[in-house]
Amino acid sequence: MAITKNEILEKVYKARSDEEKRAAYDNWANSYDADVKGFGIQLPYVGASIFSQFVPLDTVPILDAGCGTAMHTIPLRLAGFNEFHGIDISDRMLEIAANHEVYNSLQRMVLGEELEFETNFFAATYCIGAMGPGHAPPECLNEFVRVTQSGGQIVFSTHSTESELAIPYHDLRTSLSGDGLWRKIYETPPFVSMPKGDAKIKHVIYVYEVN
Repeated sequence: MAITKNEILEKVYKARSDEEKRAAYDNWANSYDADVKGFGIQLPYVGASIFSQFVPLDTVPILDAGCGTAMHTIPLRLAGFNEFHGIDISDRMLEIAANHEVYNSLQRMVLGEELEFETNFFAATYCIGAMGPGHAPPECLNEFVRVTQSGGQIVFSTHSTESELAIPYHDLRTSLSGDGLWRKIYETPPFVSMPKGDAKIKHVIYVYEVN
C-alpha cells in the first residue's frame, strides 16, 4: 500500500529493512534539504518553536534522534540551546549534518533498536520528522523514555491519527502513559507538514515529561 503519491517521498516510505532505509536516505541526502524545502516543510519551524516553549534553555545534554542533515536542530542552536548529540541511520546524512557544526557528537544508530547510550543519559530528547509509517517504528519511544532523565522532556512528531497506519504509534504512546512512564504536557493540532509535497500527510508534535 502506497503511503503517498509523491514519488520522492514514496521511495523512502517503501523501504522496509534497515539496509533499504539506510540506502534510501544515503541516496537522497545530497538533494534532501532542497527537496523538502520545495515541499514547503513545516516541521523544523513548528518543532523548534514547541521545543523552545517547553524545554529550558540551559537543558543539556539533548538527543536529536533521527537528526538527518541537521535541519531541525539548526534553529535550536540559533535560539541558544547547546550540547546536541545526533544519531541517524544514514552515513551520508550524518556527513552533511557534521558540516553544520551544531552537534557535540554524531553517531550512526537505528531507531527502534537499543540505543548505545546509558539509561537516564539525556536531559531531553528531540525527534522530529523521523517517526511514522515507513520511517522509524513506534518501539523507539521505549528507548527515548529509557535514555531520558526523570523530569526530562521528549518532543517528537508522528503522523496524526487520521492515518490508520499511524495507529500503532498512538497506541504505544498511550500505553506508556498508562504504565506511568511519562505524562503528556502538550500536543499540537494536526497540521499539513509538507503542503507542496503531499497535502494529505498531517503531523502532530507531542511533548511528554518522563516520570
